[in-house]
Amino acid sequence: MTGTAVVVAVAVTSVAPAVASDTTPGQAQVFTRGYDTANVASLTFDLDWRTGTAAEQAVSRANFETVLQVLAANGIVGAFGMTGRFAEQNPADARRVVAAGHKIINHSYSHPDFMTLTQAQRWDQLDRTEAAFRAAGVSSAGWFRAPYRSGYLDAGLNRDLAARGFYVNLDWTFDTTGYQGADWPTVSSRIDRFTVPGTIIVMHVSIPSSDPGHLQQIIDKLKGMGYAFVSPWQAVTRGPIRDKYLAAGGASSVFGAATTGDLDATAADTAVQWFQGGRIYHSPTTGTRYVRGAILTKYRAIGTVTSVLGFPISDESAGAGGGWYNHFQGGSIYWSAATGAHSVQGGIRTKWWSLGSESGFLGYPRSDETKLTGGYGSQFQGGNVYWTANTGAHEVHGGILTKYLSIGAMGSALGAPTSDEYVVTGGYRNDFQHGAIVWSSATGTATVINS
Repeated sequence: MTGTAVVVAVAVTSVAPAVASDTTPGQAQVFTRGYDTANVASLTFDLDWRTGTAAEQAVSRANFETVLQVLAANGIVGAFGMTGRFAEQNPADARRVVAAGHKIINHSYSHPDFMTLTQAQRWDQLDRTEAAFRAAGVSSAGWFRAPYRSGYLDAGLNRDLAARGFYVNLDWTFDTTGYQGADWPTVSSRIDRFTVPGTIIVMHVSIPSSDPGHLQQIIDKLKGMGYAFVSPWQAVTRGPIRDKYLAAGGASSVFGAATTGDLDATAADTAVQWFQGGRIYHSPTTGTRYVRGAILTKYRAIGTVTSVLGFPISDESAGAGGGWYNHFQGGSIYWSAATGAHSVQGGIRTKWWSLGSESGFLGYPRSDETKLTGGYGSQFQGGNVYWTANTGAHEVHGGILTKYLSIGAMGSALGAPTSDEYVVTGGYRNDFQHGAIVWSSATGTATVINS
């Protein structure tokens, strides 16, 4: 392991602005510092593999062990910009980094200058690294760091990253210059000059870096300046979404790592953030709620916050029989293993709820609400619910539903139902706009009565 050279630059302390709308970002969001305005810092380390003498490799190995030990002793979670070739040749070490709770960042496969590469070559570097990570059993979760810091703010590079699913470009506020073998007075001076709230510091592990030997001093100095340490996951989250994320367990929860920065959902006072295991939404009127799994897949297909459903007003909650649901401003999405995820809204949802929702005889929805002749309908495990402006919502099930469907349902001469099924002498009946269907208990048949 040898040092990864970088270009030393004056610290940039701005964060890329939030991206508008809950749609796939067109560019990776660049973080030269975290969102925090408090005195906190994040520690990051670049880690690459290059050939060297046995003695050089032994020093780099000792440096690696020192970094992990010092971070563990201080209870600090950091991030490692790891190349694919390092993970490929040292898969156990890649796993150790993750097992210790640290974040891995895709730092390219072979550490080239990305500004000298074509789009196809950039993607090849990203893909080869992810393949090496997968083989080692780790993941970058779509985080990238530019080798040599070259082009980190370039719009074309960040578009190429986003097109490959990399939406977080974790840069840094300042480099200690330990990769040059900087002495402690030099490193200490840079900390004094460049540390700001939300600072992201980059250090290097491999020979000839002096950072491992100075790491405890760096930590102690920052503490003496009144700084605390936040994980990289915290650095790219903020406000109510961060609170929700951390309350759920942060990176160790079902959410995993953030895969985007903070995005404007529909307006400047709303927000959404994407995670490996779901999305967290916030608006002033609905609070902070999460959606994940198959329910999120359905929500995305419908159009998320700009659809008829609007923002979520509940977290995912357990339904009957092992199912799940989320409520939204304009409806609900229910999921079960037998039916998949489907939306229910308006008068149909109100009727379904009045009949016991998924715990009632209708069970879970097995279709989204569908536009029909003169109104709408939803299919459920135990029957259908139909709605029109003139008739309201009514359920039809069993043999009566079978007959109704066979003659064309709402498109038939009967029109829409005007009643739920009810008991009559010898059987059951549903009334419709232009007649009725009666089911006989004696014969097990349904008869259409036209008005």
